[in-house]
Amino acid sequence: MSEMGKNKKMSENKLTGFILIILITIVLGVLAYSILGGTPVAATGKGGPAGMKGPDKGAQNESLVYTVRSENVSMSTLKNYLKINGDVIAENSVDIYPDAAGKLTKLEISLGSYIRKGQIIAEVDPSLPGQIYIASPVRSTISGTITDLPYKVGATISSTSVPVATVGDLTDLLLVSYIPEKKMAEIALGQKAEIQFEPYGQEIFMGTVSEISPLLDRSSRTLEIRISLDKIDKRIKSGMFGSVRLFTKIRSGVLTISNDSITSSAAGTFVYVIKGDNTVEQRFFETGLTVDSVTEIVSGLTDGEQVVTRGQSMLQNGSSVKVAE
Repeated sequence: MSEMGKNKKMSENKLTGFILIILITIVLGVLAYSILGGTPVAATGKGGPAGMKGPDKGAQNESLVYTVRSENVSMSTLKNYLKINGDVIAENSVDIYPDAAGKLTKLEISLGSYIRKGQIIAEVDPSLPGQIYIASPVRSTISGTITDLPYKVGATISSTSVPVATVGDLTDLLLVSYIPEKKMAEIALGQKAEIQFEPYGQEIFMGTVSEISPLLDRSSRTLEIRISLDKIDKRIKSGMFGSVRLFTKIRSGVLTISNDSITSSAAGTFVYVIKGDNTVEQRFFETGLTVDSVTEIVSGLTDGEQVVTRGQSMLQNGSSVKVAE
């Protein structure tokens, strides 16, 4: 190879080497920039330029004021109750039976008629084919109102153990209801009840448990009870359907709060009590009876203390709060 060719070859090698050095330098620079994130490292301090401190998160939390709603712990009466239904019947009710079996040929009364003891209410003809008998009168054994007429004229009364009518004393009505077996231990004589009837809207009629059956119905697993109406009211009729709130437990003069203020955790049940400096204290307490949206306080809170009812999800012990009006 000539001298000129050798020089040319050396020049090309030098150029190639120079280019490789430049490329390596660029790659190393990019890697360093990526590792360092493009941010110069401060000489002192954390998370900021030299000589400056980062933000104090504790100070920020202390400066936050949460807007909440509240209520006061107060004394009240709690009434636990069962919701049941029942039918109004006459307390004194008697079935009227015929003296002879046969065809019902006459009814002298209608449903709701008032009759007196000894009054004829129907006639039954005991005649058979080829035999003619005088019709047998059916007389009421008590005075009262006809509350049931199970048969119409022309029906056959198969025996003297089949009632032709039912007579009741409607001056003394009561309501019959049935309690599930699992609730029967809560029932006692003398318990008060609030009764509502659909025709009279939200008007409340008071009653008292006057009878409890000694036997449990095997088929329905229920216990029959009877609730006597405390006052006679001519608007209430036998056969009406009533909705009942039967009070089973009454707690008078107990501390209570609404369920909205209560928070439950693995550690127990607690509320946030608002202190005089407008900070809150997480307070655990013991609960008693709960009725609808109100809970009895057994211990841990005192009458008049202010507790948070809304906005407590963001709070912790010592948080500053402002009560919304």
